[in-house]
Amino acid sequence: MKLLEMTVPAREEFSLPLRMAVAGICALHDVPVDVLEDLRSAVDESCDLLLNQDYKAQCLTLICEMQEGSLHLALSAARCGNQQAENPADADMAKLIIGSLVKKVDLEQDENGVHTVRMILPGRV
Repeated sequence: MKLLEMTVPAREEFSLPLRMAVAGICALHDVPVDVLEDLRSAVDESCDLLLNQDYKAQCLTLICEMQEGSLHLALSAARCGNQQAENPADADMAKLIIGSLVKKVDLEQDENGVHTVRMILPGRV
């Protein structure tokens, strides 16, 4: 399995299918359970970040791909254009938390907030 792409509605309860998909990919690539748990927590934190931006998200898309022996994940939000009333999540804090759980994390953002979280996890850790 080289590539998995999965899109779900942008609601908190749909972080579970995304976490399960990540667990399946990790199982296929012999990722140790403790590393898997860290990655699942990083996916949760990423979902929370993407769902709490200035503009409401319509859907979340997860892309997992093995590249040169490392697992690359991208979780992105497609926005629907409706501004949310709540304060956006703290992107710097989220990056610190996610960065403590994976090898590398990058946040892609524009004037409306963070729209993509990219993570890299070494394969067969």
